Amino acid sequence: MKAVAIVGNSDSGKTRLIIALIKELNQRGLKCGVLKKANEEVELDKEGKDSWQFMAAGAEAATVLTPEKIFTIEKKKASQTLLSLALDRFSEVDILLVEGGQKESAFKKIWRLQKAPDFDEKMAPEDLLAVVADESFPVSPGYPVFQAEETSKLADFLLNVLEPLEPLAELKVDGRRVPLNPFVQSMLTETIKGLLRALKGLPENPQKVEIKLKTGEKDEKPERT
Repeated sequence: MKAVAIVGNSDSGKTRLIIALIKELNQRGLKCGVLKKANEEVELDKEGKDSWQFMAAGAEAATVLTPEKIFTIEKKKASQTLLSLALDRFSEVDILLVEGGQKESAFKKIWRLQKAPDFDEKMAPEDLLAVVADESFPVSPGYPVFQAEETSKLADFLLNVLEPLEPLAELKVDGRRVPLNPFVQSMLTETIKGLLRALKGLPENPQKVEIKLKTGEKDEKPERT
């Protein structure tokens, strides 16, 4: 799965750009997912509905299955981040489009602007890949610039430059993914790399290391009779 965040001010055209990209990528046979970060609380469930009553009663999650869709409402856990949600919920899509998340370091970003004067290098988000605007830039801002209607060119660019989204370190316990923040991922990775350096016969810079631990109790030895 590849992922990119579409960032910009409110009403800058982020949603329209994402819709256009979904249509373009679908035409190419690619499956898309969308993950939106809201700065304010949004109530998607109406008071009085069954699912609302389940949550109000104290359920951790409520899922409604219809003939064509699945709706799930659940309480956010402190450990859940955009990255952990992306990896947990969207592993089957080809490309994930994140709306918002300007301060999320896990994603490369496309900055959606309306006018060229809106560009301010000091305000540019980190990990910026390109700029999408409604008008041409008289002078190059130092990043690739796409016009809002150049969806096909932007799709080509993203598919070429984006790397698959993978965590630096991944932890699963009994098949369940345990979210790790960037600091813990880095610490765990450096610790394991340090241990590997003490072993002989291994590549100097391995690209992928897998460790599997079995922590169940040992079988008891049969008693002698």
